[in-house]
Amino acid sequence: MTADDDLYYLQVKGFSGNSLLWWRQGRHGYTADIRQAHVFTKAEAFGQATVRPTEDFPWKKSYIDTHLQHHVHADTVQRSDKGAT
Repeated sequence: MTADDDLYYLQVKGFSGNSLLWWRQGRHGYTADIRQAHVFTKAEAFGQATVRPTEDFPWKKSYIDTHLQHHVHADTVQRSDKGAT
């Protein structure tokens, strides 16, 4: 069993707006939504970062999870929708 302190997210070089990009679950592409991010063991994260040292950056999951922010993208809502006043 892996201790929570040994779990990592792997940031990918680049941004989506102001959001960091992360390896997606199953390592299938990238995502800005941390809820869809792959959770790596320490060995996996640092192993990958060794292969791509200027592209992939390990972050402790426990640290990133304390910096989460939820937001609504401006391009997904319209004033003409029933929820607008």
